[in-house]
Amino acid sequence: MLTGALVLAPASSAWACATCACGDPTLTSMGDEQPFEGRLRLSTTLRAWGHTLGRDGEDALRLRELRMDVAVAYAPRSWLVLAANLPLQLRETRDVSLTRERGWGVGEVDVSAKAFVWKDKEFSPDQLVSVVAGVKLPTAPVLHARDGSVLGLDAQPGSGSVDPMAGLSWQGFRGTWSFAASALGFLPTRGREGFRAGASLRTALAAQYQPGTRWAVRLGVDSRLEAANDTHGVREENGGGFIAYASPDLLFSPTMDVTLQAGVRVPFLNQLRGRVAPTPIAQVSLAYDL
Repeated sequence: MLTGALVLAPASSAWACATCACGDPTLTSMGDEQPFEGRLRLSTTLRAWGHTLGRDGEDALRLRELRMDVAVAYAPRSWLVLAANLPLQLRETRDVSLTRERGWGVGEVDVSAKAFVWKDKEFSPDQLVSVVAGVKLPTAPVLHARDGSVLGLDAQPGSGSVDPMAGLSWQGFRGTWSFAASALGFLPTRGREGFRAGASLRTALAAQYQPGTRWAVRLGVDSRLEAANDTHGVREENGGGFIAYASPDLLFSPTMDVTLQAGVRVPFLNQLRGRVAPTPIAQVSLAYDL
């Protein structure tokens, strides 16, 4: 990732770095990288978040989750990136009676394909447009308490549904600045216990400033417009609607082809139905290009 390192590297090994192969030194998070044939990228992301549904002292349910995603992305062609993501999740719920449930396990794998359908030039493009399609698979096990009873659905690492998704994304590069925008639609199916998550449209818009080869700052807005969840066709009172997050990040490359990213997602516009109180989402990630 470091342009300065390319000057010092021997000519025979210079093409080993991702920056050389794609012709752009911009630090990128997982999913925003420029493609080139044979690019292989590994990443892990640690994320902490939670929310409270309902009213304290009446029907409140508090959920907290610590999640680690392990992902791989491979470009078999210069226009195509295939990706897979495996989450490991620790979930804890507490209801109004102070009853706690805790579940830990492998979550549900999602796989996707990203096809770049347009770019303004072949090498080191300034603009790229891509289409994305994928699906979340019901790979998570059903977790049980010590007495053998099945944990509640909120404490489970997965819903047991098959959830397809599709969308569009755009990336732009202009000197020390880069930009990204995406819109993804999700259409969950019915899973365990008759539960079905609401269909949703998720958008992301971000601008990044990179004054040097080693670090960059990024500011974005992430939003989610969703229908209410339902169980056996009965809609939940809390949830569904619109929410937006301010998303500042700091990216740092300590060495060639390694990118560290740390940031937070802060809810600033909450138009979800009923009473839903989300926490900020803290996350840190590491990406490595092979």
